[in-house]
Amino acid sequence: MTDSPFAERTAPEADIAEILRLHRQWWESNIGWDIDRMVEVFPSPGDEYLMFNFNGHPYFGMTEKVALWKWYRELIAQTGGLRTRIMRLEVRADTAWLACEFTIDAEMLDGGEWTVDAVDATLGRATEIYHRDGGTGAPEWRMWHTHITALPDPGEKRPGFDDSTDSRGLGWTPWNPLPKGV
Repeated sequence: MTDSPFAERTAPEADIAEILRLHRQWWESNIGWDIDRMVEVFPSPGDEYLMFNFNGHPYFGMTEKVALWKWYRELIAQTGGLRTRIMRLEVRADTAWLACEFTIDAEMLDGGEWTVDAVDATLGRATEIYHRDGGTGAPEWRMWHTHITALPDPGEKRPGFDDSTDSRGLGWTPWNPLPKGV
């Protein structure tokens, strides 16, 4: 066994498939702010769920997350153009984490530009933490934490390197960290 990031990682195929299904459902539910579909991805009742939102604020529990989505639904149309690229997925026993980058088409319903502190809010990256616990201890994978942040301008050079999101591509990594079969 090696500590190299290039080492092959394996996990049960059923676990990988379920985490990827939840990941897709989460992101697809963002189109049109589909709250019912979104809620299925997270623990229930979800009082211990924690989100660090793109807007810079934390949201505690599913009640707050649903309230945030209802608020956003009145202001922003997320209309499609969704692309996610997984950068890394690790599954260890009953815990997993997934890192991805994404783009999504969105516009303010009042015709303004959707930004967070003058950052393009249609480009970002996220870390998702999963536990095999549906919220009451049932052995079902659910997302228990997510942290979403902005991507730099796609052409901006990465400090210390001569590359950018544009030159690397969305979700690019220098190694293939995904478990076999993904």
